[in-house]
Amino acid sequence: MFTSVTPVCPVSDMQRTLQFWQTLGFELSFVDNSDPKAAAYCGVRRGALEIHLQAFTTDQLRFTQTMALRVWMESREKLDALAEEWAPHNVISAPLADRPWGNREFGLYDPDKTPFFFCVDI
Repeated sequence: MFTSVTPVCPVSDMQRTLQFWQTLGFELSFVDNSDPKAAAYCGVRRGALEIHLQAFTTDQLRFTQTMALRVWMESREKLDALAEEWAPHNVISAPLADRPWGNREFGLYDPDKTPFFFCVDI
């Protein structure tokens, strides 16, 4: 029945958030406007993972909740390599580790404090 889910993250500064994801190896996959600098809604993609970004005003952000997103990886090796790739960017807030709940994972926050965890089952 279901085939996928795509998170839509609230963004207060689209250019800052696009730069953040592009620094982590994501590419712009679509934009709602011919000029990405004027985008109110767009997507970034890396491999099979696509994240949608939607511009919110300060007032809209007060009434919007975000949730932690878990991104499941193909293997422990790919997870460890991703953590190593992103470490120099100083974005990882929860270090790579085996967790008591049965995951190996690391976490980060995007510029608007949406938490992302990248993980595999142990």
